[in-house]
Amino acid sequence: MKLDKAKEMAAKATEKATEVAGDLAERVGPLAEKAGEAAARGVETAAGAANRVTGGRFEDQISSAADKMEGVLHKEDKPGEKPEDAK
Repeated sequence: MKLDKAKEMAAKATEKATEVAGDLAERVGPLAEKAGEAAARGVETAAGAANRVTGGRFEDQISSAADKMEGVLHKEDKPGEKPEDAK
């Protein structure tokens, strides 16, 4: 009897948790997208500054590093895809 009650309570808790998680995902999704876009702009800005400071001597390495960072930032846009494949 107690086991049945525990199962029932666990099922209700799981249902409520799923509902709350869905609501949270709807609210956070747009904010996370904006944060990712801002981070990508930051990477571009940092890469440009690094190129200016070094006089362009390391442009290939800086561009490569920036591309990898942007790949990591956009990794969640395409589930199951590796960052280097996201280009």
